Amino acid sequence: MNKILLFLAKYFGAFLVKLMGLTWRYNLRSPKPEGKVIYAFWHRNMLPLMYLHRNQDIIIMISSSKDGDFISGPAELLGYQTARGSSGRKGSKATKELIKRSKDHPIAITPDGPRGPSEKIKEGVLFLAYATELPIITVAVDVSAEKTFKSWDKFRLPYFFAKINVTYGKPFYIKTKNDLINKKTLLQNIFDELKIENSMR
Repeated sequence: MNKILLFLAKYFGAFLVKLMGLTWRYNLRSPKPEGKVIYAFWHRNMLPLMYLHRNQDIIIMISSSKDGDFISGPAELLGYQTARGSSGRKGSKATKELIKRSKDHPIAITPDGPRGPSEKIKEGVLFLAYATELPIITVAVDVSAEKTFKSWDKFRLPYFFAKINVTYGKPFYIKTKNDLINKKTLLQNIFDELKIENSMR
């Protein structure tokens, strides 16, 4: 990929998120978690949460695809560390990196990425919680005014001065290998219920 294009995307992207983020009005409907956790949120909600949690030394898993190239640069300028790859494979390089670094940093992951289906849990986040012994914190986001893109995830870009509701779920642990299978549906239900609870419509 053109290095000049990536350079421009990195700095312009970070600048745009900071500029728009200054005008966004966040309504936190539950307290931000403290300490080391696994933030889990749908791929479409990446942008409003990227500004809200900037400069908190969070490691975010980003796809190794071309789309991921455009996200990783701005994310790093906003104070995130990145692990490139997919969480879907237990032995993937990115998953191993997250497990190793989870001793010192919170983690952020989109359990429906990188290609969907949208808002459907994949096993990767469950395995990560089991391997790191960290709780999953589900995060719901709703935006009062936004541009919705025609992508697989209906990626959202809040307009200037948009109101953004954010709700954090209760800690959700995966303690046994059986939980990896048995708790997937439960975690999906928690996501769905939290989305309804957080909605401003």
